[in-house]
Amino acid sequence: MKTSVSRYVISVLISDRVGIMRGITSAVTDLDGDIQGISQTVVQAYFTVILVAAFKRPVTARTIQTAISSAFREDEISVMVREFHDHSASLSKGERYILTLMGRESPGILKQLTTYLADKEINIEDWYFRIDGIMVTHIGEITVPPRLDIRQIQDDLRALLEPRDLRVHCRHENLFRATNEVESIGLMLGKHAG
Repeated sequence: MKTSVSRYVISVLISDRVGIMRGITSAVTDLDGDIQGISQTVVQAYFTVILVAAFKRPVTARTIQTAISSAFREDEISVMVREFHDHSASLSKGERYILTLMGRESPGILKQLTTYLADKEINIEDWYFRIDGIMVTHIGEITVPPRLDIRQIQDDLRALLEPRDLRVHCRHENLFRATNEVESIGLMLGKHAG
């Protein structure tokens, strides 16, 4: 006898503090949910998470929302639950690159950059940025379709963003990870040597 499994996408927004993940994961697990993917971050003291969970017994989106919300004060949390639909076939295929921008913060950077990427059908997989005084650092993971020339993309991005006093680097994810792992290992060895 085959067991029916329901999958949901769950998103939570709440002011950050210790124990939020415990409340969310406990609520999901107590409903016989298995968390299959998760992305969590804190932005300017706001905690946000998106996760995909599969439930072994029938459960509604409202039941999940209520279970998570009841672990917190009602006025402090926003919970959105939607049925999971696999859209992976419609996403662009290609090579993944890590795009980094560093320099002076100015309004409109993201609008200009995301417009360029969307026009080229380059998908943003992940994005993070941090402002420190007047300086900003952006780190993004993008998927570049195979029909595009990455050298041309790099040239376009430099022409687009260097007038804003931003240094732009775009490296294949394998090169980026290998370089950063080697640097991390080197730092560790340097700390322990001597």
